[in-house]
Amino acid sequence: MNTEQNFRYSEHAKRRCQQRGIPPKVIEFIVSHGDSIRTHDDRKFYINKKRLSQLKHSHRAFFVKFDKHILNTAVICDKSCNTVITAMKIKGPVKWN
Repeated sequence: MNTEQNFRYSEHAKRRCQQRGIPPKVIEFIVSHGDSIRTHDDRKFYINKKRLSQLKHSHRAFFVKFDKHILNTAVICDKSCNTVITAMKIKGPVKWN
């Protein structure tokens, strides 16, 4: 896992992660290893099933511990991907813009 990058969390992101029970390690893993799309001026990171199958053999211990969070979480970061703006649970099929 890429631990060299330091992430800052906005107050909103801290509050939402706590409310939704999303551990900081999951947020950092999704931003470091997930796919992303542009949303307005920010980036939305997520890990879909295809990406999950590519990663789960090299990060087996992490997936055993956090498997439920990884597929069901999306993370919004600023353009530089240094600041986490918010994190959300993905419920059902999502239309990505």
